[in-house]
Amino acid sequence: MELLAPAGSFEALRAAVENGADAVYLGGKNFNARAAAANFGPDELKAAFDYCHVRGVKVYVAVNTLLREDELEQALSYLADLYSWGADAVIVQDLGLVRRARQELPDLELHGSTQMTLHNIWDVKHAEELGLRRVVLARELGKTAILEIKKMVGLELEVFVHGALCICYSGQCLMSSLIGGRSGNRGRCAQPCRQPYTLLGMGAPGEYVLSPRDLCLIGHLNELREAGVASLKIEGRLKGPDYVGVVVRTYRAALDGLSHDPRELATVFNRGFTTAYVNDRPPGDLITYLPPSSEERTGTARDTYTSPKATRRVKARLQARLHLGEVLHLALSDIDGVCVETSGSLPAEPAVSGGLSLELLREKLLRLGNDPLEIVEFEAELAPGLHLPVSELNRVRRELVARWEEARLARFKKRQPPATLARQPLPPRPKPEEVKIAVTVSDRASAAAALAAGASLIYFSGAVFRRTPQDWLAELSEVWERGREAGVPVFAHLERITENEAFPEIEKALRKHRFDGVLLGNFGTWQKVREICGDLPVHTDLAFNVFNSSALEQLAEEGAALATVSLELKLSQIKMICGSAPLEVALVAHGPLESMVTKHCWFRDQGCRAQCQSASVQLKDKKGFVFPVKFDRWCRMHVFNSKELSLLDRLEQVKDSGVSYVRIEGRTKDPAWISETVRAYKRRLAGEEVGLKGDFTKGHYFRGVL
Repeated sequence: MELLAPAGSFEALRAAVENGADAVYLGGKNFNARAAAANFGPDELKAAFDYCHVRGVKVYVAVNTLLREDELEQALSYLADLYSWGADAVIVQDLGLVRRARQELPDLELHGSTQMTLHNIWDVKHAEELGLRRVVLARELGKTAILEIKKMVGLELEVFVHGALCICYSGQCLMSSLIGGRSGNRGRCAQPCRQPYTLLGMGAPGEYVLSPRDLCLIGHLNELREAGVASLKIEGRLKGPDYVGVVVRTYRAALDGLSHDPRELATVFNRGFTTAYVNDRPPGDLITYLPPSSEERTGTARDTYTSPKATRRVKARLQARLHLGEVLHLALSDIDGVCVETSGSLPAEPAVSGGLSLELLREKLLRLGNDPLEIVEFEAELAPGLHLPVSELNRVRRELVARWEEARLARFKKRQPPATLARQPLPPRPKPEEVKIAVTVSDRASAAAALAAGASLIYFSGAVFRRTPQDWLAELSEVWERGREAGVPVFAHLERITENEAFPEIEKALRKHRFDGVLLGNFGTWQKVREICGDLPVHTDLAFNVFNSSALEQLAEEGAALATVSLELKLSQIKMICGSAPLEVALVAHGPLESMVTKHCWFRDQGCRAQCQSASVQLKDKKGFVFPVKFDRWCRMHVFNSKELSLLDRLEQVKDSGVSYVRIEGRTKDPAWISETVRAYKRRLAGEEVGLKGDFTKGHYFRGVL
């Protein structure tokens, strides 16, 4: 298994390499999910590639943020540069960038970031179809799920084994974004999960209720190997070189079966450790609950990143030949099959006394203190009684090393991106003549209220936040009948998180009911819906993080009839991508905004007795803002923003943006709220002046995100 280490700076990169990493991942100055790290400029990237490649270490560059329409061309140009400079792979999140990169840079290896929320078999199978060579799996998966995925796919699986954890499924968190405009999907997360909160409606052993401990799987490496994992990833691009060095050398020793002390991992920064979900069950120790420790950390790897002496060396075989009247000839072949030769310029002369000994020749030629070479086999053909200046021995050795380094880098230096081909975008759909209203509902009474108020599309999610009935879509067929009578399509609304074990239940429910289409949140669910529902229309939900027209093109090519755009786009940016959209576009205009979804449950920590079915739980921050919390039937927690969204007084601008639908989020609301809200939007779209009571936010539609 590959040991993959973080590098937020050049010192951290040296610490990773010299302590035994097989590969490193790092970011440039733009488009990476750790904008706060020092990161690497163009010249630093080239130097990093050379440093690593000489030493046999791969370099993966993170370009794992969502990209606006006006950034996509720049990002593609950057990818072309990375390819020509020698990047071994690029880590990506944005669906539009994946599409364009596969079309325009087919030889560039792409890895799917954990920000893509790849968490089930069919998700990963689809990633393989998109052309990804490797994916970073969601950290919520256990070893059995990983093994199930590996049995079904040919691409490589990468998993996090050490470092900080996100409480939310990566790529689905809007909490930092909605609170302060700093988007985790854009590399600017302010980490509100690390702040103290008061839990209202239940007790807790501390205030840090969203702050996970750090992951540590050093005791589970064999299990991950058996599950088919190809790469073990250490988190930490915001950490210093001592952290990187200590963690890498400890995991390196563990992987190699060498003596190591896992307690050394506690000598560098950590929040306490957990094994998280690796054992196929929710951990009881995930959340810290208590403030970070002020304990001094004494772990260090300073010698490995400050000394010019090489620790990481490539094994090689060296042959030397020297005869009277001839120049010194050296031939070197390394463990990777790289072979070089060089010859001196001074012929050997008869020695006045003694002559050059084999021991002296060996000493001078193997003097490689700062060079990343280890001569494991040395052969010399040396005639007796010869003299050759020591300066000549040193010069020829240095020239050999220089040629070897050049040869190690040669295959990377020859890369040239292909000539850019003229793009052939999909034809845009006509601008909609009117904007219609879509409503998410959870029961038949709410659906009836939405239909009576004038909704044009119903998304029925069912009893997601209740444990009963067993079939959470039990009322779907009845709602479909009512929709058919009203001439309004009714879609089944499936959750964005659907791990492997959820699919039998989903299939059973969908085969039982009648509906006009499906609103879904991941490619894995989409793959199964195709098998079950055939050609029924598919609408894609917010979880797809649509940020640009290329993402819309990909979804249209997959067969989507409508795509919901990201909540992190400005309305002006939505208008830009709607102008060339090849399918219908919707935006969420009103209602509760889900900030995060997490596999963790506080009630489980306290002994689950189905308390979530009766308790009303909220989070309160130090500024007094209150965030509602809901618990779904699959034991996931959903945290909602402190203010609900409303674009009621901006519908003229919404109409001008080119969207086909405005969506009202009503699945946590009662029929009266749905009726009032839908009627208000219906009247406002007709040109009437109407308002709704409440303290609302307009989200990012007019302010954007960092």
